[in-house]
Amino acid sequence: MNQRAIDLVRELFEGLLALVGEGGRVEARWDGDEVYVNLIGDFRRLPDDDGFRGDLSRWARLHLRARRLGQVPVVVDVNGRWAARRQELVAMAKRAAEQVLRERRKVRLPPMAPEDRRIIHLALADVPGVKTYSVGKGQGRRVVVEPTS
Repeated sequence: MNQRAIDLVRELFEGLLALVGEGGRVEARWDGDEVYVNLIGDFRRLPDDDGFRGDLSRWARLHLRARRLGQVPVVVDVNGRWAARRQELVAMAKRAAEQVLRERRKVRLPPMAPEDRRIIHLALADVPGVKTYSVGKGQGRRVVVEPTS
């Protein structure tokens, strides 16, 4: 875990907030193998939707790669909403795994963004008896959870 990555991402988003005239603060920390950034404040100019957050995450990853830190996963949150969403996704993944194990048939989850699918895959990576993979294209891409045997 590289403190430089945290510092660079914090500076990047502090600069963005200043550039668009928003107050607020930036929290950045390692969360497992990814950098978690939480923009905290009463924002009026920043959109608060998954697409925009995804764009910010990609922008931060490019920023770190340009500074020779390699491929660093970055998740951007606004006022902790993504952290709450992550908990919902983990709960959804666990329910799907329980259903797969109980019924011995695959479960197709609804289409979701790449960050959401990643959370599902990670949540079930060590669950015995189930495996996950993604199917579909674009906005219709989804996770399938199925029994391993």
